[in-house]
Amino acid sequence: MSSEYKGVTDSSGRRIPGLWERNGLCYMQLRVKQPDGRMLPRRILLESTTPEACILEMDRKRQIRNEGDAAAEPLVIPSFGTCCDRYLDLHENMKHAIKRKSTIKRERYSLNRWRAHFGHIRTNAITHPMIYAFMQKRLRGGSNPRTVNIDLIHLRQVCKFAQELGYLKDLPTVGVKPLRYKAPVRPLLKDDQFTILCQKADASSNRSGPILADFIRFLGYSGGRYREALRLKWKDVSFDHRQVTFGSDGLSKNGKARVVDFNPALEAHLRTMHARRAPDCRYLFPSPQRGEKDIPASDLRGSLFAARAEAGLEWVGFHDLRHFFASYCVMSGLDFKTIAEWLGHESGTGLIDKVYGHLAADHKRRMAQKVSFSLAQQASADAVLTVTAPNTPPAAGNESHRVGSIISLPVESSSTSELAS
Repeated sequence: MSSEYKGVTDSSGRRIPGLWERNGLCYMQLRVKQPDGRMLPRRILLESTTPEACILEMDRKRQIRNEGDAAAEPLVIPSFGTCCDRYLDLHENMKHAIKRKSTIKRERYSLNRWRAHFGHIRTNAITHPMIYAFMQKRLRGGSNPRTVNIDLIHLRQVCKFAQELGYLKDLPTVGVKPLRYKAPVRPLLKDDQFTILCQKADASSNRSGPILADFIRFLGYSGGRYREALRLKWKDVSFDHRQVTFGSDGLSKNGKARVVDFNPALEAHLRTMHARRAPDCRYLFPSPQRGEKDIPASDLRGSLFAARAEAGLEWVGFHDLRHFFASYCVMSGLDFKTIAEWLGHESGTGLIDKVYGHLAADHKRRMAQKVSFSLAQQASADAVLTVTAPNTPPAAGNESHRVGSIISLPVESSSTSELAS
């Protein structure tokens, strides 16, 4: 089959303007302004096959186009690599950015891997086998399924962008199933371990140590996310309303602000921090190297690594403090809806139950001691056995007595009683 377009002539041998033929099919050609401002040819497949019928069909399509409607889908579809460039350029240069720079940076890393796989392919030519081949390649390279699923999300975002520009009718990612992945159960940071970690941070010779200790306690008592907490200012803390607001700068994970109400530990900690804060500092956690500048701490991970090594808790990360808060809220008997609102979970209570609802073994043992079977125990104490007894007076020393035909049975203490069937 030939891939070359040929001009079509009428019965007199004259060239018909705008009509092309390839492999027995006829196409109408227009020059259309692209989203980037360039004028490029657009060839539209015609239903007609004879020159005369094609001329009539072309006239009808020109009439439709002159009235403002699209004549057909564009022929010149950019490659996937070009779509990636336009997508990233859009989000990087928007006056009012929708995505944070860190988010765009992570997407760029992922999209560069997709680009290396099929960046030269036209966007509308991407198929399921191509996508699955990439996913298999990533798995063989040692990536875990969760990372591959995130790559798939980034691919879908670019394809949706191409669809909005009119390059795609259907998304090539529709029907591609994400890989199954079960998140590992993280160990619960216990209260004594939490205390030791704070003490090691306080005793650190690093000048970030005191800030780190305040930060660890704050995350453990509030359930805040790492980056959100670093950006907090004292104006986000209301001692009158006994609340702290996360994401008032619009840079939270979901772009929405949320309020966490003071619990006793959080309130006491914030009042202590406020009493010794520098008067010229707006941030809860200022940079130890700020000098005359009022800037927040940019990264406390290095200080955390040193403190947790001293405490023998190398597995602890900042996100484990969020788990610590959520799990102890659960163990304190709080309802999941309230905890979900404090954590900023739009998905509701399900994630609290599955991920953050760790319960310490000693807590479960304490809860077991609170289980009451008072109604069942009372029923056991009042249980009687109905039997038919002979109509004779009870013998001396016989504890049983005849009331009709009912004989009372002794019942053991509630801790060891068993009922015979």
